[in-house]
Amino acid sequence: MYKPRHNRGSPDYVPSTPKFAKLSLPPDETSQRPSRPPTTACARPPTPAMASTNPRLHPTSGQPARPLKSILKKPGQAAADRTSYDSEGETLTSKQVPRSGVYAFNAQLPGVRMVPMKPPAFDLHWQLLPYDPSKSKHLLRFDTALPVEYIRFQEKGYRRKLTDADLDKPAANGQLTKMQIDFKMGPFEWEVHVKNSEGITCGDVFEAIYETFDEQLTPYERKQIPPQHRKECEEAFKLRCQVKPGLAEVELRQGLKRVDVLRHGTIFLGLTQPKSGGDWVLNLGGWPYTV
Repeated sequence: MYKPRHNRGSPDYVPSTPKFAKLSLPPDETSQRPSRPPTTACARPPTPAMASTNPRLHPTSGQPARPLKSILKKPGQAAADRTSYDSEGETLTSKQVPRSGVYAFNAQLPGVRMVPMKPPAFDLHWQLLPYDPSKSKHLLRFDTALPVEYIRFQEKGYRRKLTDADLDKPAANGQLTKMQIDFKMGPFEWEVHVKNSEGITCGDVFEAIYETFDEQLTPYERKQIPPQHRKECEEAFKLRCQVKPGLAEVELRQGLKRVDVLRHGTIFLGLTQPKSGGDWVLNLGGWPYTV
């Protein structure tokens, strides 16, 4: 029944597919190359998708996304205050930066050590300095075992009491309101603090020195007295109770004080300053002059 389709004279003739001869392929060049082991590409794990925090992409349930705001200025509308602006529902405030070109830098750089500023150096009044015949107008005699009213100017043949004007002299050539004076002798180290908001005077310094050494020794300080000096401290204590104005019984009842540790070296020999702008050092000792 299929013959009419293969008859060329039939209207339903369908030509058969032509057959071609087999062609030989060129020789394979890759067969002559050295073989290498097959490699397998490393599979890279997929990057996890970051959850978006944009409220426009994830609006709250039942609420539409907030429309974008136009950045163009509408005609006839004044410019908004630039000190604060709204960003995604949050009001942000910009920092007020001065336009003078000077900016504050508070962050400390790594490896940089902040050094405090050195206080200004002052020149003390000649009454507070060691005696110098070329600078000192008088020779000051201040025994720290006695109150300030017993300070005298040592003249040839007599002593003159300091007046209020002498004690009210400014302690320095500038406005000095705080002063620290260090004293060290053997195991004892004490500090003299002088304060006066209106300006320290020479009388303030003398009074602070006297009050510092008029304090009673603590039990710990008593143990710090070297054994070879305890007898001299007791003798200085008894002599002070006899010479100091007031009731000797009251002084004896109070016991040893800091001034007794000085033994016989209670004379004020002036203040010195080893470092410019640093603390002052108190110098005490025996009376070194023959006047």
